[in-house]
Amino acid sequence: MNQGYHYNHNAETYYETGDRLGRAMVELLNGMNWVMGETVAHQSVRPTVVVRLRNVTMTPVSIFNDVIGPVMRGPSSSHCAAALRIGRLARELMDGDITEVLVEFDRSGSLPTTHASQGSDMGLFGGLLGWDADDERLPESVREIAEIGIGVRIETVDAGDPHPNTYRLTLKNLREQHSLIAISTGGGMMEVISINGVPLNMDGGYHETLVWLPKGSETHFEADEIIRHELDDCVLWQVRATEFVSTNGLNPIAVKRLSPVLPVPSRQNIEVPFRNCLEMIQRDGEQQTPLWRLALEYERARGNFSEAEVLTKMIEIVRILRKSIESGIAGTQYNDRVLGHQSGRFQELMNRGGLLDGGALNRTVLYVTAM
Repeated sequence: MNQGYHYNHNAETYYETGDRLGRAMVELLNGMNWVMGETVAHQSVRPTVVVRLRNVTMTPVSIFNDVIGPVMRGPSSSHCAAALRIGRLARELMDGDITEVLVEFDRSGSLPTTHASQGSDMGLFGGLLGWDADDERLPESVREIAEIGIGVRIETVDAGDPHPNTYRLTLKNLREQHSLIAISTGGGMMEVISINGVPLNMDGGYHETLVWLPKGSETHFEADEIIRHELDDCVLWQVRATEFVSTNGLNPIAVKRLSPVLPVPSRQNIEVPFRNCLEMIQRDGEQQTPLWRLALEYERARGNFSEAEVLTKMIEIVRILRKSIESGIAGTQYNDRVLGHQSGRFQELMNRGGLLDGGALNRTVLYVTAM
């Protein structure tokens, strides 16, 4: 029986992931340049030439994006939340109108044997439907996508993808067809690496405006980052900003607008009060500010939020957690479950003193198993 554990007990996948990360780091250390006019190629996609027209700075981590999150349904963030975010971007590539989807997984990757049991299908289909990662309808996304008439085929192919969690999507409606290749990079994060055969990078943090223009067209965009992809017969402008840019007066061949899928969007020139624990301690000095207050200050700066906005986001996360715990203790039913209801029985034993006295640990175990 397929137990559906991460990578289906395939330790080789972990080895391959580490091996490729190491090789990529060696390439970086050797000075390989992937932009600024260099030819960029990705497995099985046509080479293009990329030129960046704005300097790019590293975006500081976000507490909501990278620490308290992803807030999601499902057993695996790398399978469920990342797949949903990929699906959301694919939906916007089609302007929300999808009639057919072909999903291809590389035979040597992790997804052929785990896409159903680890929740990749649930997340991907939920994203194609436009749902959020914490939507209570997600367990029904497979049924829902069929009921609204979207035809889905999932195939295993020999693509030779270097990343084990690679999603290859071909999407159609009555007017157009587009392709998208994306990878799940862990912790709910993902990266689009190709659209319509054009190698690019998109992590879901920006408002991305994709503008296809005839060669020689005059353009002027105000944005955080502008990337020109030189194609055979036209130019694709990838414009990253805190909002979608206008294309008035450009007479584009096509325009696509992809919204951020991360809770806290990205922007350039972010100034945060500290970037690591040492800087935080040095900045606070002898004030002994509570950690939650320091976190609040940090996320206000990182997300350009008000204090009330940060607190509202956190309160909503707490609400979701409490509801999830209550639901788990009350009991849920899923057809593929191996064990029966556990957390409710655990609570009964804890309440009547039937467990070893673990103090707060017992309640922690109860809450974690309930979720």
